[in-house]
Amino acid sequence: MTIESYLQELVQLNTTPKHAQLINLSGMDNEELEAFTRWWPSVPPERRRLMMEWLVAVTEDNVDLDFNAIFKQCLEDPDAQVRAQAVEGLWEYDDRSIVGPLTRLLRSDPDERVRASAAMALGKFSIMAETGKLLPRDGEHIRELLLEVVDNPRENIEVRRRSLESAACYNTPRVNELIRWAYSSTDPKLRLSSVYAMGRTCDPSWLATLVTETKSQDPAMRYEATNALTEIGDEEAVPYLIPLLQDEDSQVQLAAVHSLGAISGPLAERALKRCLKHQDEAIQDAAREALEQLDTEEDPLAYKFLHRPT
Repeated sequence: MTIESYLQELVQLNTTPKHAQLINLSGMDNEELEAFTRWWPSVPPERRRLMMEWLVAVTEDNVDLDFNAIFKQCLEDPDAQVRAQAVEGLWEYDDRSIVGPLTRLLRSDPDERVRASAAMALGKFSIMAETGKLLPRDGEHIRELLLEVVDNPRENIEVRRRSLESAACYNTPRVNELIRWAYSSTDPKLRLSSVYAMGRTCDPSWLATLVTETKSQDPAMRYEATNALTEIGDEEAVPYLIPLLQDEDSQVQLAAVHSLGAISGPLAERALKRCLKHQDEAIQDAAREALEQLDTEEDPLAYKFLHRPT
């Protein structure tokens, strides 16, 4: 069966295809990609969106399947939803070849959803730049663009806040100034992004603010503050995280377990052990996993001997 015939068969499906039915689209060679590129524009927009939805979902469930060639091609699709889905599909893709396309989408795509998705996707490249895994000129270009977008009062607030989140790891005075601006906003989503950004800076100077937000009336804010404390990793946060193990919101509870496991220390370990008797099995499981990770970190050979082949 030719790639065109196979694709046409997929388009005509009335049900969600199984993984096995999509495998022929994984790891396409140049010839197959050329055929796909010729065929794709003839597919109605609603079917293109549906197919992209399938591919993104399958990618999340099966890391062995590689649809990156399709996602990269669809960054230029005439349909905005398809472009946004393509960016989402490339979430784990860290090849610098997409830095240019993502920055172009953020700078000039007519659809705010696409611009916001591109801003979020650039976050991993910001981290790569800060850890020396990306060319300095690429990192500088990304930083300047993200800050330019955050600074633009005419830009949609969703795009601005996502750009702030992605720029936070640069942790420059200008970044910190913008985080304070977002934190003082009356827009709830912008304030959530400011707290997320505080964590991404990994700067302990935000500790007091984050501790305050663990007592917020808004569970979404408590959740973001807890995760931000995880990123900063300061043991001083542990006493303020322990009460969140009894939070009325289950997601906040789980975030607190993960945070205590990541920060570690004697007090955190004792709190996690108490969670093994928690009434919620999800909390028990998360605490058990965190404690196992702590044991492995304390004794690097533990994992080797506990999990040796029989």
